[in-house]
Amino acid sequence: MRNLPRASRTARYVSIALGLGVIAAGAVAVAPVSAATGAHAALHPFTVSSPNFRDDGRLPVSAELGGPDAGASGCNGQNMAPTLRWTNAPASTMGFAFTMNDVDAPRAGGFHHWVVYNIPAGVHQLAGHGQNPFTEGTNSFGQTHYDGPCPPPTGQVHHYIFTVYALSVAQVPGAALTFEQLLQAIAPDVVGATSVIGTFRRPLDD
Repeated sequence: MRNLPRASRTARYVSIALGLGVIAAGAVAVAPVSAATGAHAALHPFTVSSPNFRDDGRLPVSAELGGPDAGASGCNGQNMAPTLRWTNAPASTMGFAFTMNDVDAPRAGGFHHWVVYNIPAGVHQLAGHGQNPFTEGTNSFGQTHYDGPCPPPTGQVHHYIFTVYALSVAQVPGAALTFEQLLQAIAPDVVGATSVIGTFRRPLDD
């Protein structure tokens, strides 16, 4: 199979992760940078990163699914979410939302591992561990917290898209929203979005 250039692959993954509803509304650009325009945005784009992995690099082993939610999956990791940090949000930002989506899962729209919203505009980090003070949505495990990667043990690399949405509203109504419900709710209010990609596969890399 011909390998797509990284920029093309990133755009494809992010377009899936952002969700068709948001894209159809014209709210964000399907690129791992902000949809904000102007000289400041060009020089200082809305960007998300993690101290725990590099963009398009492997997620730490500690991120693997573990605990009661792992069930009989064969995954027995520490279920420790990575830390995410973002900078240079659009000036009109009033709040943030966040999603983590496995776009390689054999499921329409991907498999959603983490959904967070009602993050205040003054916050620029989502801590990977400890008590999350923000509203957490329902992931594809049916839980309202982070659940880590657990791809099939075939050696296939799965790509996990961590997306921060800058919103023109401070609050998104509703408790325990799913990924789809959140994207539908925020579609008219997204003023920018930025993503970083982490990868994971089983068996674990040496």
